[in-house]
Amino acid sequence: MKMLKKILVVTLAFSLLLVSGISAFATVDELWGVPFLAYGAALNDAELAEIHEIFGLDGLEEGRDFDAIYVDGNDLVYFLGIGNPNAAMFSSVLISHREPGTGVEVSILTPDYITRVTATQYATAMITAGVTDALVEVAAPRPVTGEAALTGIYKAFAERGVELDEDRMAVAQEQLQIISSIAYYHQNNDDFEPYILDQAVIEIQSELADHYQATGVLATAEEIQAIIANVLENNNLDDILTNDQIQRIRGFAGDFQLTDAINSQDFRDQLTNLGNQIGDLVGNLDINIDRGTIQTWWDNIVNWFRNLFN
Repeated sequence: MKMLKKILVVTLAFSLLLVSGISAFATVDELWGVPFLAYGAALNDAELAEIHEIFGLDGLEEGRDFDAIYVDGNDLVYFLGIGNPNAAMFSSVLISHREPGTGVEVSILTPDYITRVTATQYATAMITAGVTDALVEVAAPRPVTGEAALTGIYKAFAERGVELDEDRMAVAQEQLQIISSIAYYHQNNDDFEPYILDQAVIEIQSELADHYQATGVLATAEEIQAIIANVLENNNLDDILTNDQIQRIRGFAGDFQLTDAINSQDFRDQLTNLGNQIGDLVGNLDINIDRGTIQTWWDNIVNWFRNLFN
């Protein structure tokens, strides 16, 4: 039964990737324009060709079917306020605008090569930063942590004239680093599921936003502590996370509510949309998602389709 559930999830993921890969070039958004590809500037020619193939860009023309920019260490420092300007950037992202209200969706096309960040961790960080209604695909030709991929997303939005708030971007990066590092720490714990942690973070942010909307004031340190304790207990994470990890989440929650996301309806709507997606995936199917298993099934499905058309 568990294997059947995993097959269902992989089949669903495969369906979404097919839809996203096709729909990205089906129409041109009148305000956004064509999809935007942000390359890692450290890619060599062979890796650039591989990235094109992964994103399904072979045969398409840059400047007509999609726009492209390069992202380097200077962009990392500029958009995230951290990092080394000489850092080698390999991860690449393809961003397409979606209809208002459809939310943020992220697909990692090379899960074996994005080693530290899940799709939902990217999505929650993007929403915290102020990104709305976007389809984002992430890929790399070699193993990378993936923590700097947000740089390409932010630069692409800036190129399209969408100015994201600096404070929200900084907190989004803090969020991504904290949550991805916690998930990495527990990666060999059979009782831990990263998507459950992602869901818990969404609930914490939602409850803080609900508190502000209901009272007109920010939650106190004691109220933040109570909200986090309740959410972690409800998600069976209270006995898994270390005290230091819980303290880091408290610090992030305090920083988060100081941004204007706390009173943003767009933020609430986008977060609710994403929370529903994660809830459907994790809660209804009641599964443990294993990257290796998913990649194996994915490879088998891809090979089956290749053989079908050969």
